[in-house]
Amino acid sequence: MSVNLDCPNRIKPKLLREHKTEALLIFIRTTLEQYFKDLDENKIHFQMGTNDDNEVLENALRWLLAQFQDCVVNSTYIRSIISSAHISQAMSMLAKKEEPVMVYYDAIINQMQKSLLQGQNWIPEQLVVCLLSEWVIEEEKPTILYPFLKEINYLELLTRYDNVREEAKEEKDWNKTAAIMNMYKVGSDLIHRLKNTTYKINTKRVSKTRKKRK
Repeated sequence: MSVNLDCPNRIKPKLLREHKTEALLIFIRTTLEQYFKDLDENKIHFQMGTNDDNEVLENALRWLLAQFQDCVVNSTYIRSIISSAHISQAMSMLAKKEEPVMVYYDAIINQMQKSLLQGQNWIPEQLVVCLLSEWVIEEEKPTILYPFLKEINYLELLTRYDNVREEAKEEKDWNKTAAIMNMYKVGSDLIHRLKNTTYKINTKRVSKTRKKRK
């Protein structure tokens, strides 16, 4: 169970701040996998402006997803660890090792449920770019473990969304305008929650030594 066939070369963080990065990338990998599955099945379409915008964004995100699938586990793995922790001592020990990333991942999911109301329009591919832009550019350290994150110009991609937003305003397409602006807000909410979530290592030890009787 410790080997994830969907992630052959997992980069395993050691520091708590690195676990935060992994949790965020797990969320992003899962979001992109579902997004491209829906896209390939023609359930959804790119919401960008021009064909050039669509091609640039799709190429960048498909390339990123390939990197994530090589070295970042997906949410299915994390959930399977949680559900199997009671089966054996080995699974319980594995769950304990994965506990920090589970805590941070759950914080992201909980905030997502609060920030994005049910039925509300959202743009998953833009949210991914927003999250990576804010985390990579502000934190910088994530690129030490995941150097491929530096290969994408996130601000250039977001500029394309800003151009679409301006065009939508001119066309008085307020739904598209609001959806694009909301993704910036949701992204900031998730990053803020992640930054402020703490995981405390239990350093307490239960002593089995009985007190001496007087």
